[in-house]
Amino acid sequence: MEKLNIGVDLDAIFGLTIKEDAYFEAGPLLSFCQQLMRLNHQVVELFAFSMQDPSISSSVFESLSHYGLNINQLIFTGGESIVSYFQALEIEVYLSFDEGDVLEAKKMGILSGVLTKKNVKETLNFTFDHRLFLDDLPYTGLGKWLPLLGYLQQQKYPLSVELMTTRAYSVDRFVKDLFLESQCKINAMCFIASGKGEDLVELYAPTIYFSAFSSEPLSPLPNAECILNIAF
Repeated sequence: MEKLNIGVDLDAIFGLTIKEDAYFEAGPLLSFCQQLMRLNHQVVELFAFSMQDPSISSSVFESLSHYGLNINQLIFTGGESIVSYFQALEIEVYLSFDEGDVLEAKKMGILSGVLTKKNVKETLNFTFDHRLFLDDLPYTGLGKWLPLLGYLQQQKYPLSVELMTTRAYSVDRFVKDLFLESQCKINAMCFIASGKGEDLVELYAPTIYFSAFSSEPLSPLPNAECILNIAF
């Protein structure tokens, strides 16, 4: 696998509620980040971002030690925009609760997923809007992110990869081929009636939702070869 730079909102790793022992409670992506850090650092670089004041850093480091999490870099912006750091650090995938930051990251061509629920789930659901693969923006991290998820699937890590489309639309063959080449198994298809990602979030409550930059309804590409959804 090629090296991948992943940025994660610190709020997704730690709940930022101090426990009596002076460390933070676990967040929904703590276990996932622990799994990533078990990989060779030549494969994954993990960056944690927070708009909090650096004064909380002692509690953060205490929490990292408590949970055995060796994050490559921690960035505290003290209220400044997180997004402004992404280009300098060559972030390729970004995960956050903040929809505004996720949108800004997408504008930069960074594959970005929004966490839709703050409760900890045993199985993480990574759901992709099919329109993401049709965007004009070149998401450079996509070709590295899918093989990483595929590798974690092979290691029996509890995650589910799901693809969102509409009931009346067949997925383009190149999308299926991309998942096959990445050895990333699509565990489920999410069919929605209107083609709006908001419906998916409401009905399926995925852990992380990778929406398309475009909000246009799904429609076949001219001369595109499409396949039946059941072929997955």
